[in-house]
Formats: sequence, structure tokens, C-alpha cells
Amino acid sequence: MGTSHRMDLYFVRHGITDWNKGRRYLGHTDRGILINELDQLTELKDELQKISFDQIFTSDLCRCQETLTYLNLSSYAYIDSRLREMNFGDWEGKTYEELKHNSAYQRWLDNWEHYSTPNGESGESFKARINSFFDELFQRLLENTANYNKQILIMTHGGVIRYFVSKMVSSHTFWEITVKHGQGIRLSLDWVKGEWVCNSLSEVPFRGKEKS
Repeated sequence: MGTSHRMDLYFVRHGITDWNKGRRYLGHTDRGILINELDQLTELKDELQKISFDQIFTSDLCRCQETLTYLNLSSYAYIDSRLREMNFGDWEGKTYEELKHNSAYQRWLDNWEHYSTPNGESGESFKARINSFFDELFQRLLENTANYNKQILIMTHGGVIRYFVSKMVSSHTFWEITVKHGQGIRLSLDWVKGEWVCNSLSEVPFRGKEKS
């Protein structure tokens, strides 16, 4: 029989920070999560602790690592800076109201993939580093010749989740995908005819039927 490659990827967005509550752009700026908001993670914690993860990866920013510490999962977490949010440059800490009359900002909103944030990161650079991480992860999994169904958790940021889900599920665009802080998305993937194919998408914590 041939080798069967399958995996469940659990993408979890970090707990909320003060800048998130203030609806400020938060990219590479290293803000910690709000301790008085940790009770919002209880349902997520209870669900994830029931899963035996084969691997856990996290952004190096403290809001992700602090969230992961609170979840208290048994597997070792590998830290990788490629899982960071986009670097918003001069727009870090700014709100939509402060930027809405900025023509460069409006161009970026209309086509973030082809424009750069000032003194920050371009959409192409952002996508390239996310792709680099997942290309390496998938290659290592394919090198394993045993049949398996891996359970992998990715503790990261809203932009990373939006980009990767929209890449794997063509019916979901980048801006359509919403993930609240302390929640996530599970993608179930199969290796089919030389590529990874998503066969289901569901919310984490689980709240209803799976999405196509």
C-alpha cells in the first residue's frame, strides 16, 4: 500500500493585548497579553489540552509565548520568528481613524500584497517568510515514510492565519477570514497528487458544523 500523508493544522491567534483592545496596528512591536483577559482563553485551553500534539510552533513575540504558557500544553514548542505578524513600520500603534486619510494607507488596504507599509514590510516579503516556514514543515512531514495523521499547533497572529487559510482555501479571501484573539482555525489537509489539499475547515474551540 502507498504512503498516506495527512495532518490537522491548528492555527491559534494569541490572547488580546492593550493595543488590540485599542484597535491599534500591532505587528513586530512586542506587547504582552492582558492578564485580566485570560479567562477568555479557558474554553480554548480545555479543548486543546485534550489533543496530543505531535509538534507545536510559535511566533517569537511575547504575546504568543505568553498565550502558549497559559494554555499549558504538554508538547515542546519550537520558536520561529517567521511566524510573526506583518511589520507595519510607521503605522505600528496607529488606528484606522488616524490613518484613513493617508493615501498610501488606502492603497495598501486596496492591495496589501503589492504595497509596503512605510519603513515596514511588503506584502510579498510577508508572504515569502510564511511560505518558507510551511514549505520546510511540509517537506519534513513528507520525508516521513510511515502512514500518519499528524496533529500540529501553530501559535501565531491574525495576519498569518488569514494569509495561510486564504492560500489553502480559495473560497475564503484574506479580508473575509476573521479569527478572534484566543481562538483559531483547524485545517485538515491531505497529500493528493503532489500537493496539500484542504478537506475541511473548522473553528477552534469547535462551535458547530465544519466549513467547506
